[in-house]
Amino acid sequence: MRNRSLLRSLVVALSAVACGNGGRATLPTDAPASATAVGVRVVTPVSDSGAVLRATGEVRARHEAVLSAEASGRIQRFAVDVGSRVRKGEVLMELDASGARIQVEQARAAKAAAEAAHRSVSADLKRTEALVRGGAAADATLEKLQIAEEQAAANAQQAAAALAAAEDQLAKNTVRAPFDGVVTARMKSAGEYVATMPPTPVLSMVDLSTLEVRVSVPETVVELLAPGDDLAAAVNPSGKPFRARVRTIGAVVDASARTVDVRADLMGPLFRELRPGAIVEVRLGAPAAGPSQLFLPAEAVQHTDGKTWVWTVSSDTARRRAVEVQQLTPGTVRVLSGIGASDRVVADGGAGLADGARVHVQE
Repeated sequence: MRNRSLLRSLVVALSAVACGNGGRATLPTDAPASATAVGVRVVTPVSDSGAVLRATGEVRARHEAVLSAEASGRIQRFAVDVGSRVRKGEVLMELDASGARIQVEQARAAKAAAEAAHRSVSADLKRTEALVRGGAAADATLEKLQIAEEQAAANAQQAAAALAAAEDQLAKNTVRAPFDGVVTARMKSAGEYVATMPPTPVLSMVDLSTLEVRVSVPETVVELLAPGDDLAAAVNPSGKPFRARVRTIGAVVDASARTVDVRADLMGPLFRELRPGAIVEVRLGAPAAGPSQLFLPAEAVQHTDGKTWVWTVSSDTARRRAVEVQQLTPGTVRVLSGIGASDRVVADGGAGLADGARVHVQE
């Protein structure tokens, strides 16, 4: 019995030795878990700048206005409503102008009286001139009448000016269309009081025949454009394409946004989506791109402590790479140095990555 127990103990001991010798047998162990790969999306630098150099703009009317009355008073009536198409000079709104009309009538009467007085003095002057030539009247009498005629003429002119001023004030109680266009908003209703200090907006209108695209272009790429250039664009969000021709390029750079104002006239027939206020995406153009001109999405680039860098992926490993870039548009940068056309770059900045971390590229 004792020999059998010793034999079983020897077999167990030899088995344990075999488990640790050559890996031919295994025993339960607490092995550390391997690191988990982080899923990332990658992009490669783009060499075709025309595919990425786009800017967001807006359709606006070259002629648009917010209208106010030039006189204070209560609104009597509106002759138009939102959506009305109007011609230049057409009445849009009228104030209660009863007081102004009375002033016009008074000025007209004063003008008539001044003109009558002038005619009377002029007739006396002509008769006196005839008498003086016949020796029947004194020269002093003629001189007095000449002066009286000049005063009467001045009074008549003054009365005419007063009438013109009263008529002008009456006209200010009426708001007229400054150009052909469409009424886009009405801010007040009949019966409300409007003032001139400060001016009270009552109507707004635009000229739909003068639509243009206004786009703020980064100063780094504005040299791609010149007056007369044709631009490809699309309305957002429908994506309906249209074309526009560059009319003007701003002479100054916006100090805060580092952009230049570019304006382009719409070309071809207009469609429903091309209305003032519509957001559009404009393709700025494609300069001659060489091997050294590479472009990346702006979100792939990180900025820390004055340094610029990206995460590159090689053999399923993340590597931090210092780069030098130039901002072109809010969503695009030009790569000046640090990576090549074949490098795979983490697209979304790689939050939580560490140099040398294992990654899994997601499709």
